[in-house]
Amino acid sequence: MAEKNLHVLLSSISPWLHDETYVFCTVSDKQFRALKTEPICFFRESEGVSIIVEQSAADAAVLAYDGTWSLITCEVDSDLNAVGFIAAMSKIVAEAGISINPVSAYHHDHLFVPSDRAQDALALLQEAPMCPLPTRQPITDIRDLIPLVFSEQKAVKAPGSLLTQGIALIRSKFGYTLPDDMKLFYERCADVKVFDRYSIISLQRAMDIDRSMLPQSWLPFCEMPNGKMIAIDLSEPNDHYPIIDLDNNGFDYIVIALSFTEFIDKILSHSGDSIYWIDHSEQAGTVNVHLSNKQLRQKHKEYWDSLGDTTKGERCLNGSCDTHRISLSVFCKKHQFEQIAKIECPFTTDKPRKTFAEYTFD
Repeated sequence: MAEKNLHVLLSSISPWLHDETYVFCTVSDKQFRALKTEPICFFRESEGVSIIVEQSAADAAVLAYDGTWSLITCEVDSDLNAVGFIAAMSKIVAEAGISINPVSAYHHDHLFVPSDRAQDALALLQEAPMCPLPTRQPITDIRDLIPLVFSEQKAVKAPGSLLTQGIALIRSKFGYTLPDDMKLFYERCADVKVFDRYSIISLQRAMDIDRSMLPQSWLPFCEMPNGKMIAIDLSEPNDHYPIIDLDNNGFDYIVIALSFTEFIDKILSHSGDSIYWIDHSEQAGTVNVHLSNKQLRQKHKEYWDSLGDTTKGERCLNGSCDTHRISLSVFCKKHQFEQIAKIECPFTTDKPRKTFAEYTFD
């Protein structure tokens, strides 16, 4: 029977590395029908057919590709409705700076990783920790947690003058102040590293983190080994101070605690070998960030510029559009962008759009 339990899945991944080297290519329908080799996988997109084939077959067919990939198959029989398994494996290899392209088939999950990091990814998955379980009952008062941080994590006392200055600067820059439990923590602790995994950075350094793609009220305060940050929303939505994992991998951000105290308690009470929120049951919700036009233009400028100029030939296939298509698509530049980015094109509208966060709490 296919397995759904995340604890069981992570403890029995049984990954094995295929000998073949694969590449990702895109071809037209006509090219796809004429292929003399059978891809291991294909997917039809509006721009063409994406195929995954052995490198030797792509070379023989003179197909263009960027980079080579190795295939790792997870032999555990994973249920298609299993929650968090792909996300957990992605987290494990991402912390080592390894990208991953997963394909979920009926019986197993298959992971394509860069060929030059295949052995590293295999080793990480072979040693993948199970979802950590709490070692004690929750502690809900930050004053009871701070002594644990000092005794177990070698914290140092924060200089009072820097704390006062930092809180004032945050109120000025963010429009909000720190919650009381976070203030108490920073009164006692400065630049703490918990389990060599969670670096609670100083307020002065926190204000220097790039927040150009975040809501104004989000303060990054904790750095992970892969350089990604964890933030707190100081605007207190729904009477919470949500703690957000900023490593969203292109999806909604994950809410990993509803207060600073809860976050500190969870990282102290769970195993330091892993991140507790890879278990979906430990997540507190999700949040989708709607960016302003200015932020969207900054985020997508490179892709927009790469689309090139409009041709003088055929018109865009979007029924309501009178613009000519661009050279590498059946759509005009605007509609090609919207097909891929799945948002209204920010480069062709002046309609005001503010940044806001939309939360869904479990």
